[in-house]
Amino acid sequence: MKKSKYGYIAIISILVVLALIGAYFISSSEKINEDKIEKQAKEQRGYSETVQVPSSLKQTFPKTDWNNIQQSIEGVLSGGPGKDGIPSIDNPKFMSIDTFKHSDTIQAIVMTDKDNVKVYPYNILTWHEIVNDVVDDVPVAITFCPLCGSAIVYNRQVNGDTLIFGVSGFLLESNMIMFDREQESLWQQSTGRVLAGRELDTELELVSFQLMNIGEAKKLYPSALVLSEDTGHRRDYGRNPYSGYEDNDEFIFSPSTINSTYPSKTIFVVFRIKDNVVGVPYLTIADGTQYKKEIDGDTITILRDGDLISITNQIKQEFPFYFEMWFSFYTQNQENAIIFDPSS
Repeated sequence: MKKSKYGYIAIISILVVLALIGAYFISSSEKINEDKIEKQAKEQRGYSETVQVPSSLKQTFPKTDWNNIQQSIEGVLSGGPGKDGIPSIDNPKFMSIDTFKHSDTIQAIVMTDKDNVKVYPYNILTWHEIVNDVVDDVPVAITFCPLCGSAIVYNRQVNGDTLIFGVSGFLLESNMIMFDREQESLWQQSTGRVLAGRELDTELELVSFQLMNIGEAKKLYPSALVLSEDTGHRRDYGRNPYSGYEDNDEFIFSPSTINSTYPSKTIFVVFRIKDNVVGVPYLTIADGTQYKKEIDGDTITILRDGDLISITNQIKQEFPFYFEMWFSFYTQNQENAIIFDPSS
């Protein structure tokens, strides 16, 4: 018996419906797999959909995109001063270093700026913690957290934007949390990584500098410029509000983990290579001695010449570094930390 054209149409209609249903389930399955992969990726970066953000943090930063957050943000504490209570210096002024009126023993971050040298002394950084500046045509953030001795310089250019950083007034593991004024994203000062707001893989680029006291800077760079105390804020730059803190093992804000391999406030030189973070006890680097270590296929050479340190690999690539107390270095980098101790 011959089938009518209506029968063929019915069969074709059924096949089309079945195809659409199949495509729907395939699409749904692919979407579920994509969502699963994305969720796993977020979890590997420390993200969780169940993160409990401290209410005080959300109230202080209502502009922050709280859809992008790290799990660790649950441990954030108020440091006392509120947002901008420790004011960053956004329009720094400089003066001749020979006019510096405090002790030559004060430590300072030193950077080469084309034909000039800029010096950022701790007696000012302790009160402001961030200086937004431009050095050698690069927008940089000179940062210092006195609670963990972390002196770090970052490139302020992120994905085509030039950011201006401020002090949030909050801490994580006794370390300053910075915020950018453009999106109010939150950044961990010690790691340079986003805690909330921007894409979670975003990490600030380290910029090279040296650390030395003012007396040494005067000898090496007699025409250097030092950060002026004309900051627009009234502070007693002759007084250290954290005096004695670095000389004992007590904390104002205790970290979640203490490792007794070294005294907690031992200063480390820290640098990044590939996926590794390497810490070197600063005082174990003897003047004039070369130290070599194999790290992930690279031969790293560390050399100290007076107060100047260089870290290079076998093709003479230089690695920028920063300074940080042992307790903070260990707490922030437990999984990826490599210890290079020249004295052992």
